[in-house]
Amino acid sequence: MLKRLKKYDKNTLWQLVRFGVVGVINTLITLIIIYVLQELLHIKYTVANLAGYIAGVINSFFWSKLWVFKKLNSNFMREAVLFLVCFGICYGIQFVVLLALVELLLLDETWAQLVSMAVYTLCNFAMNKFITFKK
Repeated sequence: MLKRLKKYDKNTLWQLVRFGVVGVINTLITLIIIYVLQELLHIKYTVANLAGYIAGVINSFFWSKLWVFKKLNSNFMREAVLFLVCFGICYGIQFVVLLALVELLLLDETWAQLVSMAVYTLCNFAMNKFITFKK
């Protein structure tokens, strides 16, 4: 039992590390899109946020499936639907945090984007590990 638990913990740790690498890439993609839309094209921060996350979620699904959780021969459609549902829930949580930080706490929009991204990342890892790509 203890041996299996150590193996599970090691596997989870490496999944979290790989998820972090994918997350950094997704964060860069998301932030670049948000920055371009928000700062250069002067699109409202909420619209820029949604566009950035859509680009990130597409990238994230493929990397999570193939590299993080290594689900190569599994049900693609089931996982895609669950991934989108998990994304929707996590994005909703992130969006509420973003609005609260900007509208209630008057935090700068850029800093609020970064803080809300951290919330999203933690929720997203847990949901995808235990729901979308569970063994």
